[in-house]
Amino acid sequence: MMSEPPPPGKCFRMNAEGELPTCTWDGQRWSASYDGFGDFGGGAAAGPPSGFVALLVLGLLVGLGLTVWRVMLARQVARQSGMSENQATAVTLLGDNGLEATYLAGNLRIRPTAEPTPAPGATAATAPVPRTAEARLRELQELRDEGLLTPEEYDARRTAVLDSV
Repeated sequence: MMSEPPPPGKCFRMNAEGELPTCTWDGQRWSASYDGFGDFGGGAAAGPPSGFVALLVLGLLVGLGLTVWRVMLARQVARQSGMSENQATAVTLLGDNGLEATYLAGNLRIRPTAEPTPAPGATAATAPVPRTAEARLRELQELRDEGLLTPEEYDARRTAVLDSV
């Protein structure tokens, strides 16, 4: 029987993928093989196991779904608080705590209040100007005459108007 010679140089050369071959001695000569390297153990054409691919696809779908949900929620918060929906989307996607920042900004933002409606009979020009005691007493008289104030309410309001003079 022949003694095993040292492996030849081809056993120490990497292929294009940077893999070293598996060299075996069959009793007569050395054989170099790249089977089993760089894949998931099933040979060069086998590819990754199907369970791994399924988990990868599931992870991608969950990540995509969560991103869509976060953007929709940020846009809703922005819409309700009067902020720019596009800015809320950008902050949500690009910031470290984007959705939380959008939520805080939306809740801390001072919402525009509706302008008070002027009293019936008042025009826009006279609404902000304070009424005189005389005008207030005339209005009380009209309300009493129309039956909208009881005599007790009229007396109490009249006294309050006169006390404010």
